Amino acid sequence: MAVDLKLVNHIMATRGKFSRYELVEKLKKEGYAEQDIIDSYDEVVKRGSTIVGALGVKSMAVTVILSLFWPGAGHMYTRAVGIGVLILCMYIFGIILNYTFFGMVIGIPLGLGMFIWGLVGSISRCGKINRGEI
Repeated sequence: MAVDLKLVNHIMATRGKFSRYELVEKLKKEGYAEQDIIDSYDEVVKRGSTIVGALGVKSMAVTVILSLFWPGAGHMYTRAVGIGVLILCMYIFGIILNYTFFGMVIGIPLGLGMFIWGLVGSISRCGKINRGEI
């Protein structure tokens, strides 16, 4: 009647390969109690992507490299595509504004802000994914 973390991880790894019935039967043969299997399976379904490994482990190095060379790409890599596109568009808009004197007053801080947000935000998001918080 308890959720077993080892069982939850096993269910996460094999959930896409088997139906619920097949998975329950397979785990019963491995010696798990049926109620524990069902409770753990329900927990996997309920929590969805918040379980460690659901989004897969993301490389911090790849996130940093993408963010350094293309603002917003680190967010896209960590599956925050909407935020990544927003950062990229605002960064490009900041660069375009730099072609006028008045635009430089707004464009330089905007571009720099988007670059920093893209870098720091994607590193933070990657860490949260790897810790299982997202």
